[in-house]
Amino acid sequence: MLADMGSVLVSFSGGVDSALLLHVASEVLGKKAKAATFISPIFPRIDLARAEAFAAELTVPYIKIPFDILSHQEFLVNDNMRCRVCKMKMVEELKKEAATHGIEKVVDGANQDDLKDYRPGLKVSRNAGIRSPIMEAGFTKDDIRREAKRRNIEVWDVPASACLASRIAYGTPIRESDLSMIDQAEAFFHDLGFTEVRLRYHPPVARIEVSPEQIPRVTESPLRERVIQYLKSLGFTYITLDLSGYRSGSMNELLI
Repeated sequence: MLADMGSVLVSFSGGVDSALLLHVASEVLGKKAKAATFISPIFPRIDLARAEAFAAELTVPYIKIPFDILSHQEFLVNDNMRCRVCKMKMVEELKKEAATHGIEKVVDGANQDDLKDYRPGLKVSRNAGIRSPIMEAGFTKDDIRREAKRRNIEVWDVPASACLASRIAYGTPIRESDLSMIDQAEAFFHDLGFTEVRLRYHPPVARIEVSPEQIPRVTESPLRERVIQYLKSLGFTYITLDLSGYRSGSMNELLI
């Protein structure tokens, strides 16, 4: 599929899906494959750093796109169409970059498992002509991880990520200061060795999600006191631990 496209701009987040896509695109198309990463407060700093490092390692042409989504009121209201609004703006920027660089196709790392969740942005991408080669090839997340591991892609086992706005309860207006608090809180847990973690925000409540086997660690002293102290210092008022543990897209449970 990629060979037939001639040249591609890969929407590259730094996660395993788009990393595998970029790896294959670079292998098949060489310098006719370029990567584009959005730079915005809605994306975790760790993801942006990972994306830049991976693109440098592959030596693919790499484009950083400043993304001022926080200037759009229809995004800030944070209703169930937030992702659609964001994706529309992202698609506009990607197509603009592709045209500027004479690139024929824009591709993303969506996969078969994305069809199982609430993903309004998928329809936007399809309608705009964005291709998803991994999904079209029938790959699931497990398939992607196996192939990424086989190719020695360092991020093959990195947990799925998402924009920081997905951590804020629907109906709560999105503020840059809250995004920063969430980003710092999750970085804190990553530094402590937690691999799967989400800090969900239902103002004034912080709801911590970690993998079930790591729940006891959060509750034990002295880490429990350290977590409380740090999260309160960031500005969270109440600190809670979700006993159901980490699960991708848990905020979408509010839409059911």
